[in-house]
Amino acid sequence: MFAHLDWANRELLEALRAAPAEKAEKASILFLHVLLAERIWLTRLRGESSEGLSVWEDHADPAACATLIEANGSGFRAWLDALPEDRIDKPIAYSTLAGAPFESSPRDILIHVALHGQYHRGQINAALRAGGVEPAAVDYILYARLGSNV
Repeated sequence: MFAHLDWANRELLEALRAAPAEKAEKASILFLHVLLAERIWLTRLRGESSEGLSVWEDHADPAACATLIEANGSGFRAWLDALPEDRIDKPIAYSTLAGAPFESSPRDILIHVALHGQYHRGQINAALRAGGVEPAAVDYILYARLGSNV
């Protein structure tokens, strides 16, 4: 799921870079939200505080998005590679952005991150299409069909 997530983020970034800025503004802000949320969840999985991190910004810079894609992709790969199997369902404690204490299993967090991104990538593509811009093909089945060619 996270290899697909990383690939889909990169495909979407290229579609946003190719689009006229005025037609992709809403989609770009939503895409940055996805990347910021990934960063927050990765921070929590690492046992670090997400206090002070933002999940929404008013403006999305493609270079900032590219930097987040790299950091999130390598961060999730490293975290997943180091995760012992017996820890996937052991709850971890964190605070919500509102400061409330919470616990979730890494499995639930990972599923949430993957589904959250896919949900918003659909919205992003719909916003691109509404602006007359060709959306990015980021369905999992396409990724799977491309196999090692991605």
